[in-house]
Amino acid sequence: MQQMIDQARPGDTITIPAGEYAGPIRVTKPLVLVAQGSVTISNPSPDPKQEPVVTIISDHVSIQGISITDKRINRADAALIIKGNHNVLEQISIETMGSGIQLREASNNTLHNIRITGKIKDKSVASSMGHDHASHGASSAGQSSSNVQARKGNGIDLFQAHQNRIVSNRVSNVYDGIYLENSNGNQILQNAVEKSRYGYHFMGTSRTLLADNTGSENVTGAMLMETTEATVKNNQFLKQKNNPNSQGILLYDVTNSLLHGNQIEGNRVGLYLENATGVEVKENRLLLNFIGMQVKASSGNTLTANQFVSNVIQAQAQDSSTDSFAGNYWDNLQTLDTNGDSRSDLPYEMNPFYLALTDAVPAYQLFFQAPGFVFLENLFSAGTGTAIRDEMPTIASADEATAQASGTNWVTGVLGLILLTGSMYIIYSGGKRQ
Repeated sequence: MQQMIDQARPGDTITIPAGEYAGPIRVTKPLVLVAQGSVTISNPSPDPKQEPVVTIISDHVSIQGISITDKRINRADAALIIKGNHNVLEQISIETMGSGIQLREASNNTLHNIRITGKIKDKSVASSMGHDHASHGASSAGQSSSNVQARKGNGIDLFQAHQNRIVSNRVSNVYDGIYLENSNGNQILQNAVEKSRYGYHFMGTSRTLLADNTGSENVTGAMLMETTEATVKNNQFLKQKNNPNSQGILLYDVTNSLLHGNQIEGNRVGLYLENATGVEVKENRLLLNFIGMQVKASSGNTLTANQFVSNVIQAQAQDSSTDSFAGNYWDNLQTLDTNGDSRSDLPYEMNPFYLALTDAVPAYQLFFQAPGFVFLENLFSAGTGTAIRDEMPTIASADEATAQASGTNWVTGVLGLILLTGSMYIIYSGGKRQ
């Protein structure tokens, strides 16, 4: 395959015959590579000294329909590396013992319909969770795979890579599914990440769009840190619950961002905000989580029109008195609506006692929901003004409001039909009597 690439002229289309090919291959000029049938490129051995299976060092390269198998263990570089702009990768399958794809100072690229599967066995997960995986990963070049513990790498990894589109990809059993560092203006759309550490991990990014994605059975669905102007909307974060530190969405040191229309379901903690400022959280559904939401040491955030349903603990807040909670639905709220505006006249209060006490002594988590603990919690906040409040909670969720509207429309329709039938009968009967 390398010979075909070397002999092609810039802009040529290369049709790759079906078969198995040995890597590594390098593409250093604009080309279109299209697989004809089943095409697999792989490293012939797990020797960590080998180069990546595929390296693109050019602009305007398109690769479609190939499969890549990377047998190297604990390499800092990925199975496929892009160091160029305006490249398109589609319908690609990657099996890796490390990282799947890396973009390095690469902008305006498109990754579409790519499947990345980490092949490290489950027994290595504990080791992989503990190692320090900084921006470029940890390199173990020169070490034999027989005497080192294999460690997972990231699925799709961007570093100083801007305005890329990551669309409709599936990533499973890796370290971080889609990882962005010092990368701005990227669009992460319609992807699915499962059984990894962080499904989507943003470090030092701005203007990132994370929309219509799914994260399931990861340690954390999405982790945003030192990030600004992010938009996180219409995603599903499901069943992040098997680790003591699991969250659906985790925001740390995030500013001027939007969380809108996400479904956060079945997680240990649904939504966690710490040191967050200027974040708008609206119209999200948080349901069946152990803790629906935790807010800590945050300020100037707005939380409106969210639904908190069937969480063991709906919400906890600490040191976040300037955040604004208004118009959210809490299914355990004791409501009183005297003027019929569908807003409760009784506020919903989030007690900081549990967070404050367990921060000081983590072992006190063992007493969660114990009668004495609940008594102390009520005693702590009674008359002190320490609780953080939703002053105008709604008394019906969006689903209930829709159902009520549908019921009202149905009743109105039936009454209208009865009235019309009665009117016709009266007119007809009167006409006959005359």
